[in-house]
Amino acid sequence: MTNKPIRRQEKIRAMLLARNVVTLAEFCEELKCSESTIRNDLKDLDSRGLITRTFGGAVANENTQHNISMEARKGLHTEEKRRMAAYIVSHILFPGCTVTLDTGTTTAEIAKAIVSAKIAVNVITDSQAAANVLGKSPNVALYLTGGRYQPQKDAYIDQTAEQLVLSMRSDLYFLTCNGVNAEDGFTISDVAEISIKRSMAQCSRRTICVVDSSKIGKASLKVIFATGQIKTLITDWNINPGHLEALRATGVEVIVVPHDAQAEPAPSEAAAEAAARAAL
Repeated sequence: MTNKPIRRQEKIRAMLLARNVVTLAEFCEELKCSESTIRNDLKDLDSRGLITRTFGGAVANENTQHNISMEARKGLHTEEKRRMAAYIVSHILFPGCTVTLDTGTTTAEIAKAIVSAKIAVNVITDSQAAANVLGKSPNVALYLTGGRYQPQKDAYIDQTAEQLVLSMRSDLYFLTCNGVNAEDGFTISDVAEISIKRSMAQCSRRTICVVDSSKIGKASLKVIFATGQIKTLITDWNINPGHLEALRATGVEVIVVPHDAQAEPAPSEAAAEAAARAAL
């Protein structure tokens, strides 16, 4: 198999990891491919046990994440992630705060927004991708967990990483996951990440879930937090109104970042800290 089909099939798996269920039409639209090409890819991936084909699409299974690269995850809903990251930096962070970031393309965008805003913060992360960005800023005090490096995640996910997290305290933890819905709560596809994500939440004064709208209304393989355990969710303008209403009915504060949201200068220390600490 040449590189192009391999990359396309990694994108297919990345889409399934992000949403759990994807239709044939969605694959064709986002990957700019014909139905016959996608059908052949789905047939091949299903035959190798990496996905499960369905009538009109596919669903993720326990093998979908196997050896999938972070590179394959890039480019999915990038604009939404960038605008959410800009909102977080301009409306939630305050100078001198301590922030915890887990691994993924969304937190990598938050890292970029922090550096761009030149805001002075402390960051705890298990993400090498985020660390590569944050390490270039003189305004960021960076704490990289270390531990066993997992190249597919570009992150450190083991007991060593957890020990560093558990030894520290954070003001804000920005949680990412693969699915959120009112009934199942917050779900992920990789069970190996459950423990460190829960440790990050345990050591943070406030946990905020940040996911693009493609993950809302979906459920992945494993529940990491019940709906009532996470009080605040940030997502983008494409969220289905029914999903939005259902989540808000459970008591979750859902912040919908609009399409025309513009990044603002980092808030002044006094004003931002007063507002942010009031919400903690």
